[in-house]
Amino acid sequence: MLQLIGKYLNNTILIVSLLLALIITAVLNLIPSLVNNFAIIEKIEIQGSNFSDSILIEEIIRGYKNKSLINFPLEEYQLKIKKLDWIKRVSIKRKFPDIIHVSIIENLPYAIFIDGINKYLIDDDGEKISFKPDNSKYSELLKVTGSDGNLNFSDLIREININYPKILDMVIEVEFIENRRWNLILKQNIKIKLPEKDSSIQLVKLKQLQQDQKLFNSNIIEIDLREIGRATIKIPGGEKLKTGLDEV
Repeated sequence: MLQLIGKYLNNTILIVSLLLALIITAVLNLIPSLVNNFAIIEKIEIQGSNFSDSILIEEIIRGYKNKSLINFPLEEYQLKIKKLDWIKRVSIKRKFPDIIHVSIIENLPYAIFIDGINKYLIDDDGEKISFKPDNSKYSELLKVTGSDGNLNFSDLIREININYPKILDMVIEVEFIENRRWNLILKQNIKIKLPEKDSSIQLVKLKQLQQDQKLFNSNIIEIDLREIGRATIKIPGGEKLKTGLDEV
């Protein structure tokens, strides 16, 4: 009798276990479908888009074929949007029950990089923002010329800001020469030739020279600072005058 009861209990446990296994399997198979249908992306919020293409950003998000908010691959789409013009940083978040929120920080145009026939807006790090800036509102921006000038531009601006920041108000163009050094072109049509090395020393001396002699207000066309400790000043007609900066 006990053996029959034991056998019956074992069979019952086996049947119950099998039923539970079937139920669990069925539930697990249903979960993806339930998840996909539980939170469907219905709305896309875009914050911080002033210059960037918000319509294109929304099209990229809507290109996600699986409409599930839960399964939306945040990092993948952040990388896609980061490649667009003007985008410096992008953050995407899920907002339940049905919203994708895109927060954008845009690059601020600082200068125009002229690369042959091509022109690009660049930020103060030299990063390209947008191709062919033909809008007149950018015409007053600083011009950057010379091969790879945009890649070395931020170092120049940093050095000027440290040693002679006031001169930036007068500079309309910077030329990167032979991938080695810079020329500064001032509003007064004065060209300043910086040295390949130790330009910080020459900038400090130039600042003092301008304070003492008001060179930028005089009839000169070029200040050559390539020789450390000296300045060669060119006036119209080609005449050159030399001055020792160590005496300034």
